[in-house]
Amino acid sequence: MTDPFPILSRPGAAVPFTAPKRPVHVVFIHCSASDHAAHDDAAVIDQWHRQRGWRGIGYHFFIRGDGTLQRGRVLEQIPAAQEGHNSGSIAICLHGFKTFTPAQFDALRRLADAMDAAYAGQGKRLRWRGHREVAAKLCPNFDYRAVLGLDEGGFRSACPST
Repeated sequence: MTDPFPILSRPGAAVPFTAPKRPVHVVFIHCSASDHAAHDDAAVIDQWHRQRGWRGIGYHFFIRGDGTLQRGRVLEQIPAAQEGHNSGSIAICLHGFKTFTPAQFDALRRLADAMDAAYAGQGKRLRWRGHREVAAKLCPNFDYRAVLGLDEGGFRSACPST
């Protein structure tokens, strides 16, 4: 049986990314709101979302505590992650509530580099936002702006070259 949430990248490794055909202009960062080790897997998030009546995991990517990157929802599908702001977006979730690791932040930056490079190749720039920017939430519970080097508009100041 094929793993529905395959590992895309191990800590420190290159991150494969191909932009979906659907229009995307913004990436939303989320956290799982749990520090429990048993919750450190996209399959757990999928189960939580199904219990809410959703069709499955709402995020496209899940970053485990050790920096392992898992695929979640297929990129061609609109996420179910930030109500009223799902269209035109990609959603990334990091495992954690109060505890995040340098390996997770490194994985997030590597994924952001790959995504920015893919869209720069199309002459586009992605805007990066936290879930809390569009909802009464604390999510994500870390300074994603500093981790990603965002300017005031939510764009990365140092995009990789293509």
